[in-house]
Amino acid sequence: MKLVFLDAEYTGQHALTTLVSVGLVTFEGAELAVALNDYDETQVTPWLRAHVLKVIDPGKRVSSPEGFRRVAAWLDQYATGERVHLVSAGLGSDLILFFDLWRHGIPPERAFHALHDLPRYLSHAQHFDLNTLLFACGHDPDQNRELLVAGRVAGHRHDALHDARVVRECFLKILPHAAMERLSAAVKANQS
Repeated sequence: MKLVFLDAEYTGQHALTTLVSVGLVTFEGAELAVALNDYDETQVTPWLRAHVLKVIDPGKRVSSPEGFRRVAAWLDQYATGERVHLVSAGLGSDLILFFDLWRHGIPPERAFHALHDLPRYLSHAQHFDLNTLLFACGHDPDQNRELLVAGRVAGHRHDALHDARVVRECFLKILPHAAMERLSAAVKANQS
């Protein structure tokens, strides 16, 4: 079972938000961080500047099309033809903004469509919300996730890669090995 833990930072909690950065960590621990330089500057708040943008090296920011190329190449290599299951603590917003990167892989005159324009390994409904998993495993989804993993992840909160690492550690902590085997078996059964 291919699992990738995802975190996205963006310009706000609203319908016109734009992606700032993405952090990805595989179940095995491989990582990718992509920070963008073409988010909507007019949406940048003092909070976003102080908590998100200050930890991103301006020299490492790339355009959304380049970010798409990096993410797609990394995931293509990881997927090796199998489904990739994303796990995120903000699955709704994170997933929509993450999937929107694939619009840079289609002709500009066409509107992006998640069912038709995502690679087969992502175009499915078997992605997981960490908050739902926390609740199902008897944990408060509103708790500080960094406290849940007891400092096993160093770094700065609201850095997408750091937060993706925290999501991975939470997942590993709350789902014991037997539950992972059942989840993997359920996913495989659903694929056949």
